[in-house]
Amino acid sequence: MNCRGSRFILFVTVITLVLLCAGQAFAAQKWKLGHVALPDADNSYHATAMKFKELLAEKTDIKVMVFPQRQLGDDREMLEGVPTGLLEVTAATLGPISAFEPKVGLLELPFLFNNLDHLDAVLDGSIGRDLLNGLEKADYKGLGFFDDGINNITNSKHAIHSSADFKGLQMRTIEAPVRIAVSKSLGANPVPVAYSELYTALQTGVVDGQSNPNWVISSRSLWEVQKYVSVTNHIWGGAALVMNLEKFNALSAEDQKIVLAAGQEACQHGRKMGRDAEAMHLQKAIDHGMIVDKNPDLASMRKATSSVYKNIYIDQPTWKPIIEKINQIGQKF
Repeated sequence: MNCRGSRFILFVTVITLVLLCAGQAFAAQKWKLGHVALPDADNSYHATAMKFKELLAEKTDIKVMVFPQRQLGDDREMLEGVPTGLLEVTAATLGPISAFEPKVGLLELPFLFNNLDHLDAVLDGSIGRDLLNGLEKADYKGLGFFDDGINNITNSKHAIHSSADFKGLQMRTIEAPVRIAVSKSLGANPVPVAYSELYTALQTGVVDGQSNPNWVISSRSLWEVQKYVSVTNHIWGGAALVMNLEKFNALSAEDQKIVLAAGQEACQHGRKMGRDAEAMHLQKAIDHGMIVDKNPDLASMRKATSSVYKNIYIDQPTWKPIIEKINQIGQKF
């Protein structure tokens, strides 16, 4: 083979390799995002997931595939799958997340926030970002907080108007130390029950009542197994959008900024959609015959749950300055 032929073969080989590399570089990334909720437009989980997908499609070559309603497992299973790469992103409830980073659990302390503006100032401010950054110890990149919902109480035995009405009740709770402590402080007996088993546990009398946002009452048709609702708004039920830390770190600096901004915007959108629908869900419960106490004795409940803070300051001393800072922020609201 002459010299000219050798150079031509070399040229073709180089061009082929360049085109192959370029094709790999510009090929769209595909990320799986899973969550446990129904694929309803006004559900905060699904609204957050879909907005995140939309924003990344507009600004990057990342294609997000959303898998709702436990298609990829429950919260715990998906959280365990994110660091291993089985899925890239999950929108998960804060209780299961706190198993990997307990400090985020402080956001679900009872009566911590004065109102929604106070809550959002914390979630979107430096406290929220510091708590999300703490998830990196467990190989997650925290993108933002959204609402599982503001918790109210339902019960099948009698109306719950004051803290005294909790005495002796078997109350379903998630396996999160803060939630269990709140139930005990009110005089109830906490019984950890998985969300997937909630309806059956209420139907069979394993538990008398439960604490959840109004959308859960609606989506699970809890009026079939519960009689009373008390609008206590005693706990912010939190959730967060988290992704695989290694995947995030592999992005360019510019794409990292875009993903973080998209995560926060998506979470804010999810909060709004969920909150706008809460009154509708409560009215749906009323329409199905549930008896609602819209003005329970919150002062008695605040007093009863104050013991939770005393114990937390002993068990988790590093939480105290964060809680104090949250209280300081609350003075503006």
